[in-house]
Amino acid sequence: MSLFDRFRRNKTPKKKPSANENAPRHCFVLCKTAELGDPALASRAVVRVFGPGYSVDCSDPNIFVVQRGQDTVGFLAHMPVPIPGQEAQNNAEGNFLWPEGKQEAAEHQSHVIVTTMHSGDEPPIEAALEVTRLALVALEIFDGLGVYWGNANVSNSRSVFESFSEGMSLEQVPVPLWLRFQFVRGADDELGMYTLGMQQFNMMDLEVDRCKLSPEDLFEFISNIAHYLIQNGPVIADGNTVGGDAEQQILVRHLPSMLDETKTVYKILFD
Repeated sequence: MSLFDRFRRNKTPKKKPSANENAPRHCFVLCKTAELGDPALASRAVVRVFGPGYSVDCSDPNIFVVQRGQDTVGFLAHMPVPIPGQEAQNNAEGNFLWPEGKQEAAEHQSHVIVTTMHSGDEPPIEAALEVTRLALVALEIFDGLGVYWGNANVSNSRSVFESFSEGMSLEQVPVPLWLRFQFVRGADDELGMYTLGMQQFNMMDLEVDRCKLSPEDLFEFISNIAHYLIQNGPVIADGNTVGGDAEQQILVRHLPSMLDETKTVYKILFD
């Protein structure tokens, strides 16, 4: 995180995110068919994703239980119907990481409820990593086509989910899978962006009302700040500045959201 490893003025000591009741506990894997998962793939998938010492109990064909020794890590519960209310495809719409997401997500015939057994005492980042690993297992066992992360109102394709989760760790977290990054049009044809889902980590979302950055640069800028906050906690105070180098000083204020004036966000002011 070298790009955003500093912020200036009114510095606050770093602190790690604490556990909270909003930490992610589940997500949903979208499946191409209504068929049950393949037990023959289960053990191999669990060991590949979690490592040696992990196993899977497939005695119930509808609920696969991932274990470490005698401890339950999580459940993969297959539901032979699509997610109700077109929720998954509606939350794929507008996601620039899955341009055809609404149409492709609408093709899912069943889904898997992916649930971690984290108690809530662990930091939210650990819970999010574990849910992500369980989802990777479910994608393989149930031939998934995508993942709906309900805590951020976002659906991503299987290829995006697997790509961003590659090499993930406590130091390198896959924020595009855990948050929604939504572009908006600002004044004078400038570009803005907001995030959804930072409440999972006990923090405010981020917003840019307008800027002159390209879509690629704006996404990188905001995702790096989100990564920094998830790693270090809510350390950007009202009035701090952020930037990629010593010359760049972009003001951050704690202000009402463009989506909901009752909600306070990190408002990043390029002007």
